[in-house]
Amino acid sequence: MIKRGFFCIFLIVAMVVRANSQEVISLQNALEIGLKNNYSIILQQNDARMAKNNNTIGNAGFLPSIDLNATQNNTISTTHQEQFSGVVKDVSNARNNTLNIGAQMKWTLFDGLNMFVSKQMLGVLENLGENGTRIVVEGSLSDISVTFYGIIQLKKLIRVAQDAVNLSMQRKRIAAAKVSLGAGSQLMLLQSTVDLNTDSTRLIEQMVLLANSKVDFNLLLARRVSIDFDILDSIQIATPEPYDTLLRKALIQNSQLTAARLNQNLARLGVRQAQSDRYPNLAFTAGYSYNTLNSQTGFLQYNQSYGPSYGFNLTYNLFNGFNVNRAIKNARIIMNSGEIEVQDSEQTLNAEMRKMYNQLLASLAVVKLQFENVKVAQENVDIAFEKYKLGSINDIELREIQKKLIDAEYQLISSQFEAKKSEVELHRLSGELLRGVTRDA
Repeated sequence: MIKRGFFCIFLIVAMVVRANSQEVISLQNALEIGLKNNYSIILQQNDARMAKNNNTIGNAGFLPSIDLNATQNNTISTTHQEQFSGVVKDVSNARNNTLNIGAQMKWTLFDGLNMFVSKQMLGVLENLGENGTRIVVEGSLSDISVTFYGIIQLKKLIRVAQDAVNLSMQRKRIAAAKVSLGAGSQLMLLQSTVDLNTDSTRLIEQMVLLANSKVDFNLLLARRVSIDFDILDSIQIATPEPYDTLLRKALIQNSQLTAARLNQNLARLGVRQAQSDRYPNLAFTAGYSYNTLNSQTGFLQYNQSYGPSYGFNLTYNLFNGFNVNRAIKNARIIMNSGEIEVQDSEQTLNAEMRKMYNQLLASLAVVKLQFENVKVAQENVDIAFEKYKLGSINDIELREIQKKLIDAEYQLISSQFEAKKSEVELHRLSGELLRGVTRDA
């Protein structure tokens, strides 16, 4: 039974060694792959490109429209005609052919400045598309970064779990040696076996979590989920800037706040667009037509006409049930809602920044405390093993001291990960995520 236990531990160690032998991928590499392949980014970029394509003077209404029309009609009819002069005319299967060809141009010269407002709105929509891409990019970078550091956390947890297995193996060897010398009890050996199996189970569970996190990471990079890789297990946490400095940057650069401001600008333009319906519409029209008629009945046997035409078209709505006033009132309500959304976005951003900053400072403080705890706990374990060898402490006391070391190491790794997550989120909120994560890579 003991040999089988050692064989299982050997397999676990081999799996860890194999995982550590894979090709190393850095955060910078991961971000580059994600920016290139991530499906959400590609889809949003397509939307942004469409918004850019729509931002033209033609789409805004500055340019004329020209239509070409051609119509040919052929009829076969039997007619009976009686004229006032007394002439009677009967025609059977008479053929009548007409051909009309024309080109018509319409050019709006004035529409209450609506075309100028439309062009500005198209520009805002293009900016919204670009900002939307930035929002998706920042979200993807945040997910990639957090998952990257999560993998680092799991690797560290696996190392802690492996250390716990090693300690339990050492304890089991000591217990087995004491039994063989007649100085120990079978109960101590069995208890050490149970603890070793418990630690081994935890190690296996952590390794499964690591394997699944790698699958999630590959999914974020939009590549085959079966690709294996390794990363450097180091989390560097920079000293945060003063909160006021970060908040100033966020109020200028935050993507969500920028989107709210762009929507507010779009609402202002909507009021001007609604007001343009109060003004007349003046259009210039011009065309050229060619018409022919061939008829076996009627007053004309053949007729041909061609030539240009031009003129002006003025329309001015005098009354439409107060719909223009209603549209303007609704547009102003939308504008007011846009102003409120900007204020709400600023308040929400301030609150999120404040909470995340507090979380970061708290996590950094915990990291310092846990470093000291790990150091002290490790010294206690070293001393406890020496006492255990001498028989001055029992299994329960040794296990409790060992557990305190494991807990301290787990808390240290968890606090480091929480601090890094807070740092990444602060970079995202302040609009400097890409530069922040690139510096850490």
